[in-house]
Amino acid sequence: EIGFFLGGSLPPLGRPLTMEEAEEHIFGYVVMNDWSARDIQAWEYVPLGPFGAKNFATTISPWVVSPDALEPFVCKTSAEEQTDPEPLPYLKEKNYSSYNIQLAVALHTPGAEGKTETTISESNFRHMYWTPRQQLVHHAVTGCPM
Repeated sequence: EIGFFLGGSLPPLGRPLTMEEAEEHIFGYVVMNDWSARDIQAWEYVPLGPFGAKNFATTISPWVVSPDALEPFVCKTSAEEQTDPEPLPYLKEKNYSSYNIQLAVALHTPGAEGKTETTISESNFRHMYWTPRQQLVHHAVTGCPM
């Protein structure tokens, strides 16, 4: 997963962010993992959804990558346009773009000495349908503080 930090002077409580403002408030990006307790999650998922199974640990990378550093990796999203679902007017992007960031998860266990790691999952950030800007604006639409 990719997470992002906010920076700058954010709007006062009660005023949502606009799409035009969102980019200037994204300070930087991190690799992130919100850990899951699958045994608890299986029990609570219906009817509550993930709750206690997701509230105990989050790990982030030791570095924050600025939007300026990612500028050379700006690309079209794999969807190329947003039609299903079509964003509500406050979430419309003038420049619907993403970053070409290759992501992979590999596992190397202590008992596997001398063996190579096993790749569990691979993807690319460009496959995200909702951009970080849209996620931030949607989170703030009710005027919640950031």
